[in-house]
Amino acid sequence: MKKWLNHTNSAVISIAVTGIFILLTLFLNSLGGFQLDLTANKQNTLSEQTLEAIEGVEEDVRMLVFTVNSSSDELLNREVQDIVDEYSKRNNKLKVEHYNLENEPILAQQYGLTASSIVLVQGDKQQVVPMIDLFTSGETEGSYLFSGEEKLTQALNSLSSDEVHRVALLTGHGELDLSLATSFQSSLNQGNVETEKISLADGEAVPEGTDVLAILGPQNDLTDSEMKQIQSYMDNGGKLLLTMAFHENMNTAWPNIDALAEQYGVHNEHAVMVDPEQSMSMGPLWSMPVFQSHPITDKLIENNLTPVFSLTLGLSATEQDKWTVAPIVQSSESSYGETNVEGLLVNDTDNDAEADLQGPVDVGYAISTKDGKPKAVILGATTFIQDSEFSTGGNRDFILNTVNYLAEKENGVTIRPKEQAGYELAYLTPSQGSGIFVIAVILFPLLFVIAGILLWWRRRR
Repeated sequence: MKKWLNHTNSAVISIAVTGIFILLTLFLNSLGGFQLDLTANKQNTLSEQTLEAIEGVEEDVRMLVFTVNSSSDELLNREVQDIVDEYSKRNNKLKVEHYNLENEPILAQQYGLTASSIVLVQGDKQQVVPMIDLFTSGETEGSYLFSGEEKLTQALNSLSSDEVHRVALLTGHGELDLSLATSFQSSLNQGNVETEKISLADGEAVPEGTDVLAILGPQNDLTDSEMKQIQSYMDNGGKLLLTMAFHENMNTAWPNIDALAEQYGVHNEHAVMVDPEQSMSMGPLWSMPVFQSHPITDKLIENNLTPVFSLTLGLSATEQDKWTVAPIVQSSESSYGETNVEGLLVNDTDNDAEADLQGPVDVGYAISTKDGKPKAVILGATTFIQDSEFSTGGNRDFILNTVNYLAEKENGVTIRPKEQAGYELAYLTPSQGSGIFVIAVILFPLLFVIAGILLWWRRRR
């Protein structure tokens, strides 16, 4: 009888514990999005800006996550998958779909993807967030900054925004061919910035409603008639983005282009920047200039992003009564501006302290009115906009920030990236892997089984 009661008590206790566990599970599940973030600095807590953006989604949004399965990408893939899943928990209008980029070539081609990306689709609108833009190096060795929340929230806001800006891209002077800058153009379009090629050769005016006139790396000079049209546009509140490009006869080939820059206090020194520190890795005509504090660059500085330019021209500026001229990009202290272009063409360059510009040299300026309204951005580099360099370093964010600044496009999203500690990977040999498997899966469970049998045998005796 006593033995039967003991067995009954054990069964009742087991059923009670199981019932409590089931009830606790159902209770926690009923809490929905309730989570407790115990990490330092609330690493897994979404910001108020993000929560507002998620709650504001009223129509279904597909969040397609395209990843590549490899050991080196495993950690990054998990980081991205975790955050998109976190978004979807907050609003059932956000539908997450995971795909392997290599296994879905047709679907990836549909969205123009060549690398791991997140695609947000709502109706006929879409936003593409390349994963390479979500990760940058951290301040400590092995750590990294993850800006997935900021980029995803910006993309969500762009999907729901009806705000449209227009950029007119001047043609007819050997400017950067947009077929070489498809990523730049598509990134603008995804940010609700429309682009249009225009020509002023026949005396046509800059189209009405143009927020920014972009002249990207012209090789030939503007005509006097075109200058009048540009001047008329600028006098009526227009904004200018002018990027310089290398030309072997630039000292004499661009009188009107140089005059356009001079109107805003910027002088083209016609000197090609040479950076000896980069000569061993990329070549002396490549440089990694430094961002200077400005609304265009402040976020990039916070995120430790650095531009990577090639064939950069040195600039200088003079103080203006009508405009405020602020440097936004500056070459390194070790660089110099080679004024002997003919020698440079035959790989003959040396720092001449008397003839050449001595670093640091300004290679980009932002011009604003005295009350702080943007007017123009003039850069001594163009090639960083083309596809081959667009995603390098901070190039992409820099040029997009520049256009948004000129267009006075406000997205209101400034979410600080989360810094994650570095992870160390341990690579095991086949014998080491087999040893761990035998110990963890076979030996330890076998020891518990043997201990249980011995204990049972002892009590039985």
